[in-house]
Amino acid sequence: MKARSLVLGCFIAAIFSTSALAMTIKEQVTPAYVREHPKEWSVEVTKGEDGLIHFTIKHDVEKPKYHVAHFAVYHQSKLIATSDIPSFGKKRGNTFYFSLSAEDLAESKFDLSDGDVDGSSDDAIPMPGLTIIHQFRPLDFVPEQMLKSAPGK
Repeated sequence: MKARSLVLGCFIAAIFSTSALAMTIKEQVTPAYVREHPKEWSVEVTKGEDGLIHFTIKHDVEKPKYHVAHFAVYHQSKLIATSDIPSFGKKRGNTFYFSLSAEDLAESKFDLSDGDVDGSSDDAIPMPGLTIIHQFRPLDFVPEQMLKSAPGK
């Protein structure tokens, strides 16, 4: 009985020692949220000469983070392109750019995840733990007058 308990205890300890405890939180980022957190976020939207809607998202954090920018473009309810860009960020000036046609704004998505890092900028590695996925709906950030001036509107 004691031997079985000891073996079971060692087995459980081995599982916990090789497993990282992690948590993921999803957070909707809206224009109101950006206005309420100006030290953390800024979102700039412009209409380019190419007819596309251009987005510049700036994200400042308290300490350097590991970011993954995920961009998904949907056209007529079909996923037509994705991009996943990992980067080791800094405290200030983490900037992300993307562009969309007006007709693809409604369903397309941009997510930015923040995770902790261990080490300096030269030898940093992503660490398991809390990851926050900031979810943006690009359409929410486009001024109505910009949509009215879009071709076909």
